[in-house]
Amino acid sequence: RLYTDIYAGMTDLAQVVATADLYPKLAEDRAEAIHEAYTAEAARQRALAINARDEESREAARQMAVHAQAAADNDIRTYDGHEALLLDPEIDAVAVLTTPPIRGLPVVAAARAGKHVFTEGPMAKSVQEADEILAAVEEAGVTYASQCGGRYTRGLQHARRAIGSGLMGPLAVAKIEINWYHQQSYYMGGWHGKFDTEGGGAVFHHGRYVIEPFLFALGSPIVEVTAYSGGFLREIEHDSYSLALVRYANGAVGIVQGSLLHHEHPRTEQTRWEFVGQNASMVVTHEHLGWGQPTVLLNSGRESVFKHTLSFGSTNTPGVVAELEALGEGLEDLPEAPSQLHQSRLWASCILESRPIPFPQTIARQHVELTRAIYKSAATASTVQLPLDRDDPYYSFEGRLPRPDWMPRLPAD
Repeated sequence: RLYTDIYAGMTDLAQVVATADLYPKLAEDRAEAIHEAYTAEAARQRALAINARDEESREAARQMAVHAQAAADNDIRTYDGHEALLLDPEIDAVAVLTTPPIRGLPVVAAARAGKHVFTEGPMAKSVQEADEILAAVEEAGVTYASQCGGRYTRGLQHARRAIGSGLMGPLAVAKIEINWYHQQSYYMGGWHGKFDTEGGGAVFHHGRYVIEPFLFALGSPIVEVTAYSGGFLREIEHDSYSLALVRYANGAVGIVQGSLLHHEHPRTEQTRWEFVGQNASMVVTHEHLGWGQPTVLLNSGRESVFKHTLSFGSTNTPGVVAELEALGEGLEDLPEAPSQLHQSRLWASCILESRPIPFPQTIARQHVELTRAIYKSAATASTVQLPLDRDDPYYSFEGRLPRPDWMPRLPAD
């Protein structure tokens, strides 16, 4: 539903010509849904054109209506697997929207077939798979992006500038808190909560939304991890809560907390980053501002938006707060709260304009490696050094996250 609506919002850049699924009926249903979304988008844009209050808006809506109608007039082919789809010469780019543990094979195959690739996140189930994807993409010279809300906010770029400027002085602490909540019913009857089908929980599948931008802002990889992780108070195969003490390459230390247990509380922020330097500190909140206004599909998420809000403080360096705040100037052209649609359009625009994605996919790899290191540390009750060795079972998907006897379980009914 989400991407059906997203496709309808980017017909001026790209149009779906084929779908594939191991279950042919699902491929047919997706093709039909996309066709109907294109038809609805064309009607919506025509209505916007009629009701526009200025000629510029009217013409923009008319043009979008033309593109959407052209997309609706095309037949969408269906295939029973990615192999057949990748042989289609009309296809320039593919979106791989499988669950995380089965995503790598079609992504690598698409890159090797010369197709540009967009995937849901996390980018890979293991560091080994992430390396295979990055190698295939580089060798083929295609444009690749994995989805992660919050990568392209104005606030994130401001945070990167603040750290990179040196005004905060050497960093001693960089920590992140994710305080979300999923009850047991969230994991029942589907692929969530199972290691083989989700690949990980609080710091992997869910934490990526916050950890990836955090690592991008910091600009220094993690080199050491000591962690607790597991299915605290949930009957699941991976982590409902992870707590890691980490050391960064720049010498700073910090905490990475990923929680799906935190109840809503007026004094608990859903997410919080904190950076402490010699001259100043910076606190960043990473907010999901909701699903926005319905477009052609109710609650589709096309306009789901994320925002980073910054604040600075200093006790010993007068004037540095104003200097750090001023670093946000000149970023007005960047979206304050970019949507899910924004990042898909950005990927398509980068392909058409032959320019790189403005977010290094090596950061997505860093997130995968951090997750695997957290799981290894928790499983072995040891401190883990990064990077992981290639023969390490946690470099591949072999290493798992056992549940120790001491971990609190969900009370029986």
